Amino acid sequence: METIIHGRHLDITEAIENYVNKKASKLTKYHEKINKVQFTLKIEGLNNVVESVCNVKGVVLVAEASHTDMYAAIDLVMDKLEKQFVRLREKLKQHRNKKEEES
Repeated sequence: METIIHGRHLDITEAIENYVNKKASKLTKYHEKINKVQFTLKIEGLNNVVESVCNVKGVVLVAEASHTDMYAAIDLVMDKLEKQFVRLREKLKQHRNKKEEES
């Protein structure tokens, strides 16, 4: 899995980079075929905004979150991505069950 971190209007510190990499590595428990995860961290006014784009075997998951604390914004965007992975997994399970019932 390739993790790309961009900073817009801020410098990415080593601590933030390590934190994002640590959180992104936990996504592999939801899906093993993750190709690339891209994070864009930016400051808009008083809020820190984190945008995430995750490419997974033909599906693109996108999440965005903002908070006054950068670490909290990263946590929020990861929660959103995890929910999307759970929904994707359920959708695939339902699709497989439908195929088995038809046969």
